[in-house]
Amino acid sequence: MHRSLLLVFVLLSTSLAGCVSDEPLVLEVTASETEVVVVESYQNGVLVENTGATVTFDFSRTASAVTYTLDVSDGREAVEGLAEEGSLLNLTFEAHGVYNVTATAIDAKGRQTSQDIAVRVNLRIEWEEEGTQDPTALAFDPLPQHGGAMADYVTVESIVSNPDLIENLGGGREVDVTWRIVDPLGGTCQQHSDVVHEGESAAWNSIYFNTYETHELDVAYDNGQDEIDVRHTLLVVYEAPA
Repeated sequence: MHRSLLLVFVLLSTSLAGCVSDEPLVLEVTASETEVVVVESYQNGVLVENTGATVTFDFSRTASAVTYTLDVSDGREAVEGLAEEGSLLNLTFEAHGVYNVTATAIDAKGRQTSQDIAVRVNLRIEWEEEGTQDPTALAFDPLPQHGGAMADYVTVESIVSNPDLIENLGGGREVDVTWRIVDPLGGTCQQHSDVVHEGESAAWNSIYFNTYETHELDVAYDNGQDEIDVRHTLLVVYEAPA
């Protein structure tokens, strides 16, 4: 009788041994992208759309884990997922900057291992203003909202168009314009002037390295009588480490 009980005990112990894996917990996580862009779209000086950027983190090659978590350096609540429900976790970024994401895997024994992943979020501003003789200044802030590394530079691509006063017939005249990047004290940091003939466009492209202050991109209507269209594309850039 005692031998029978012992045999049952051994069999039960053997069957339960696999319930909690002794397999080492090794974290392998990949990010779908580590450089993304958030977009602000403006029409006639009004913000009409703010598009965030989503990064997917894949834990599918992490063995033995039962729980995954993502902690972000911007202070948001951690994102958590169960391995039995899938191996992908998503993070959406709404503001530019460099974020540190700590990915953690936890197994059934409570053991855990972590890995840090840096995500660089650039900002693109798309600006359109039509039919104006007094263009609105575009204010931009290159400072990261949640701290961390500063942006490396800002690029500006701007086009001013002078449409025909009467479509296909003309009747207007040229317009003199001056682009300026202006600092918080009103000082001009960069500028460029051009003449925009009727039915034509003029462009200014520049790169700007002062990312420690808010600025404005201004188009001054120096001379003329026609209404102009203004289109800016401004990019706040965080470069990857060399």
